[in-house]
Amino acid sequence: MSQPKDNIFVGLDIGTTKICTVVARENMENTLDIIGLGSSRSLGIRKGVVVNIDSTVASINEAIAMAERMSGVAIKSVCAGISGGHIESFNSRGVVAVKNGEVGKQDIARVLESASAVNIPVGYDVLDVIPQQFTLDGQSEIKDPMGMSGVRLEVDVHIVTGAITSATNITKSCSKAGIGVEHIYLEQIASSEAVLTDDEREIGVCLIDGGGGTTDMAVFNKGEVCHTAALQIGGNNFTRDLTAGLATSEIEAEKLKLISGCVMMDIVDPSETISVPSVGGRPPRSVSKAVISQILQMRCEEIFELFLGELQKKKLLKTLGAGIVITGGMANFEGIEELATKIFGINVRIGKPLNIAGLVDQVEDPIYSTAVGLAKLHSKYGHSKNMISQGSEEGVFGNIYGKMRDWLKEFF
Repeated sequence: MSQPKDNIFVGLDIGTTKICTVVARENMENTLDIIGLGSSRSLGIRKGVVVNIDSTVASINEAIAMAERMSGVAIKSVCAGISGGHIESFNSRGVVAVKNGEVGKQDIARVLESASAVNIPVGYDVLDVIPQQFTLDGQSEIKDPMGMSGVRLEVDVHIVTGAITSATNITKSCSKAGIGVEHIYLEQIASSEAVLTDDEREIGVCLIDGGGGTTDMAVFNKGEVCHTAALQIGGNNFTRDLTAGLATSEIEAEKLKLISGCVMMDIVDPSETISVPSVGGRPPRSVSKAVISQILQMRCEEIFELFLGELQKKKLLKTLGAGIVITGGMANFEGIEELATKIFGINVRIGKPLNIAGLVDQVEDPIYSTAVGLAKLHSKYGHSKNMISQGSEEGVFGNIYGKMRDWLKEFF
């Protein structure tokens, strides 16, 4: 038996290298206490897209089960993330006449629908419509026009589209795992919810979220997203570069990347060496750490320079008063801030989940930014169907409290 709890929210990050589940509870201060975390190796995803549903379901089940054991929650609904090369986004504008001279819910719905009436390629669908600003009778920069008097209502939106099959396969994989998906969010939008401050969004900031299969970007200005982009280059490419450059196995290359990953040769001691296992029964070799750093730096420079070109093309670089925020697995590379500062020429910081409580030490790593952000979005816009299991009403401490109640019953 279980009892419903409306304030339990779950983010499910279905990534290329890992699937991560974050369980959060809304507290009295309307912030989130992280009460559960589950992570598993992602076996059915390539570059953010489901390529094997059965393997994906197995990985989801493992991550969900781990999070349920830690939190004492029976997970039934989540907000999930989506990324990949199929994602396209653009800005659009809608206009309607206000009925009755006062903006109501129907007017807002109609103007958003008007902005969403755009030509989309066959096989694609609108994944999200993100309002940027409303304009009422020529007055712009309105966040919420509800109840205002006017005649002409306009809205600027950021539209995210993606392959129908990709979103469907994410939902289908979750459904087979016994989980309902309330909404699918673009992963960099989810990560921004976890790591950016309101001031940064207002002044202008670019978020770079480096995952295993893709590296995603989102640009914010005046509090709202104004541009998104994605590269089909991620952590797996760094690993393959080391595999080829050092003539070692992919497993060993991944270990080297995580343990000795530095993307700035200038800060590496040229005399420092690392033992690199060989293949085919050959003895391990001693390789300068500078060589490893050079390989990683070249790939990282490629990613940053591609994003720099995108920002320059869209004339957005000068709008980034708050600079660049890097999150995801890429953020854990040594020297990443220095290299990004050198290439972009503006301030750079590492983005970790902010304004959370509970299991902070376990989720403050940038690799959990997307999952934490999805849980936050679930709490803001979702309707939780998740439940605290009986005897686990306080998460991991529920069993202790349950026993204390039993002892008290024996004496009174």
